Amino acid sequence: MIFLYLLTYFSVLTFVILVIAKIMKYAKTPVHIRWELYPVAHENNKYGGSYYEKPQWWKNKIKKNHLAEWWAMLEEILLLRGVYINNRKLWIFSFPFHFGLYLIVGTFLLIILSVILDLTSLISLSDPITGFAGFLHYLTVICGYAGLALTFIGSAGLLIQRMSDEKFKFYNTPMDYTNLIFIMLVVLSITLTLLYSNPSFIASKAYVKNLFTFKFENINNTFFVLHIILISLFLLYFPITRMMHLFAKYFLYHNVRWEDEPNFRGGKIEKRIKEALNFGVSWSAPHIQTGKTWAEVATTIPAEDEK
Repeated sequence: MIFLYLLTYFSVLTFVILVIAKIMKYAKTPVHIRWELYPVAHENNKYGGSYYEKPQWWKNKIKKNHLAEWWAMLEEILLLRGVYINNRKLWIFSFPFHFGLYLIVGTFLLIILSVILDLTSLISLSDPITGFAGFLHYLTVICGYAGLALTFIGSAGLLIQRMSDEKFKFYNTPMDYTNLIFIMLVVLSITLTLLYSNPSFIASKAYVKNLFTFKFENINNTFFVLHIILISLFLLYFPITRMMHLFAKYFLYHNVRWEDEPNFRGGKIEKRIKEALNFGVSWSAPHIQTGKTWAEVATTIPAEDEK
């Protein structure tokens, strides 16, 4: 049985390391090509313009509304506002799928919080339904069951949509189907464990407590063992898939969509642009010559034009 505990330790540690490595990679990516899409969330112009429109804008201190940025991110992350506006059909299942996953993550965090409070003697898991312990107990149950239901409905709906939508079927990859099926299997395994032997997450809290205290107690419940294995495998699988967009979105918004820092001579952006111009060109076209740097391409007349 110690194998199950070791697998959990390994999967959590690997998940954390890979996620941090990916985030660092996102943070160090080269400067992007500016989108110039307005309005930008941190702009205070109500009409949707940019501070670049103001006369001698470079002489004024740039003011950013960071609260508006975080509000826009919150709307996108929790409500999938962009999907709702641009693809209502996809949003119908995408919203419950994502919101259900957030509730499941919240459930895990509540379980960990309950264990920590128990270990510090602030609450008692042996009497989980009174006082603050009772509040955490019922909140965990509500979040857990709601999250599992919403995630299953959303993943099943998205899977059917991907298989039946002729317009977008071409863009689906095997990994898209694998991700949804894997998540459905994890949800089903957790649900079966709850229904047959762990209706209030009591066994889950006991297992997490064993992990914290390094007590490798024997577990005789097949469903519970199965769902722990599946969760551990999912943690190992997550960082190598497109699901990392959960963390990449921050950089997409702040470093791409909303990035409007001025490029002053001798500034850090000019330095990053010069670095990017020294990258080699690995593809070719009538107006692009492979084997050159982007600086050479940008300052050379294409052969087709010369003719």
